[in-house]
Amino acid sequence: MTRREAVEALRAVLALELAAVEAVAADARSEATGAESKQEGKYDTRATEASYLARGQAFRVVELRQLASWFGNLDLDATPGQAGLGTLVQLGGDRDEWVFLAPVGGARAAVGGTTVRVISPNSPLGAALVGLGVADGAEVRTPRGVVEIEVVALG
Repeated sequence: MTRREAVEALRAVLALELAAVEAVAADARSEATGAESKQEGKYDTRATEASYLARGQAFRVVELRQLASWFGNLDLDATPGQAGLGTLVQLGGDRDEWVFLAPVGGARAAVGGTTVRVISPNSPLGAALVGLGVADGAEVRTPRGVVEIEVVALG
């Protein structure tokens, strides 16, 4: 798998997720300001709860737009010598998977039958990967215990 293939697949997934979150944010905004949310009593909190949801969705939209912009400006011709933002990493050891380091994690994309998971350097796995090169290893504390990882390839 090449970095370009992974980034193209992740961009497509991100565009779909952004469209879905924008639609949910618009619905939440309508719910917060609509006539149905008008307070019917002093303990009626529908409008307040809807406004909290709308605010959270608005933050997610901004986050996804920033991530889409970041992916759009990513230099796909650079060859990383060690893991960092914008690096595709094939892991071995206890975790046999592909991950992509980005400012915000959470997305997944299928690339030729293989799943690439986007992680942030703020996550335990992402923090352990930053600065590692091919054949380097590390231990990562997870909720399931300590996991040993090894960098098999960088892209």
